[in-house]
Amino acid sequence: MNIGFDRAELHLRAREVLRLHDPLGARVECVRGSLWITQDRDFEDHFLSANDAVILDRGGLALIHAQEQSDIVLFEPAPRPHVGARIARATGRWLARTFGPESIDRPHSGRGLGAL
Repeated sequence: MNIGFDRAELHLRAREVLRLHDPLGARVECVRGSLWITQDRDFEDHFLSANDAVILDRGGLALIHAQEQSDIVLFEPAPRPHVGARIARATGRWLARTFGPESIDRPHSGRGLGAL
């Protein structure tokens, strides 16, 4: 199953398996029951019981296996800004520090009338 979700509440029967594709950053909360979670290229499996949670830290395939009848909540991570947006934001901060109002009060060694 590959679903898009912000928050999804699911009820799994005993021994039911949920497949998540590329769930990097998704949070899995076990509300009731018990879960076994394994991720692609991860040597550590996660076992959750009621009120436990884990954030999936790998891409690829993740399997959530209900050991018994279980209720879970899945939270999709917030989308990361694109590289261009991050560069533009960093450039804006640099311009504000360099040429903005707070740059006027900052001492500049070797420049201006104070250096005479």
